[in-house]
Amino acid sequence: IRIIRDYDPSIPDIAFDADKLQQAILNIVNNAVQVIEPGSSITLKTRVASNQTINGKRVRLTVVISIIDYGPGIPEDIQDTIFYPMVSGRSNGTGLGLAISQTLVNQHKGKLSCSSRPGRTEFTLLLPISEENTL
Repeated sequence: IRIIRDYDPSIPDIAFDADKLQQAILNIVNNAVQVIEPGSSITLKTRVASNQTINGKRVRLTVVISIIDYGPGIPEDIQDTIFYPMVSGRSNGTGLGLAISQTLVNQHKGKLSCSSRPGRTEFTLLLPISEENTL
């Protein structure tokens, strides 16, 4: 599996709990690794975006982290519930990874969302950049 890194160098240094965000991203990447075919790829992309809505609040500046895989996609019948505990698209899945990831992102006042179709699934983390968390 190839990991494609597409990082935006203009993102300022930000004070977040690195361990928690790393765990959130690893949970998503681990899910992707389990469903994609050997030789496929996962893209990790970062960007800065302005005027985003996070949990009903307008945020002037955010970091956008995207994790994109090119696997079979998430079954349509569970797409609305994938962030609930015990919901999994795999027979051997526990259904905890995405629920934990969402909790960790929420602890940073962020938002985790997903769009999926066969051949492309993208998880997007929106994290607010504010004067309090810039270094």
